[in-house]
Amino acid sequence: MMQLIAGQLVFALAIAATLRFTLGGTAAYAALVGGLVGVVPNFYLALRMARSDGNAAADMALRTIYVGELIKIAFTVAMFIIAIVLLDANFLIVVLTYIATVAVNWFAFLLVDFGERPGGATGQ
Repeated sequence: MMQLIAGQLVFALAIAATLRFTLGGTAAYAALVGGLVGVVPNFYLALRMARSDGNAAADMALRTIYVGELIKIAFTVAMFIIAIVLLDANFLIVVLTYIATVAVNWFAFLLVDFGERPGGATGQ
């Protein structure tokens, strides 16, 4: 999970660097803010899940996941509000970088072999 979060952070930094050289520092700043809005709540959830009891009953484990996701969503909304109101970042760049950072999750699953494909970790 931490590798995925590191990948999100690297992707956000790459977007910020690209925007720095194409659109300037203000755009790069907004991209960094948007990337952090995507990465920090995911990092929180990953830490929460890593600390959860692996021997918990299924209903308690599911409750932990749901509560963690709800906190993550609230955390994300709060970070968006802070980013737009207090940090005065460009809304469009913040949102687009956030979407790009979250999209890393979706595409990572296409690249990772969970051992379920023929010839994967469990197959020969």
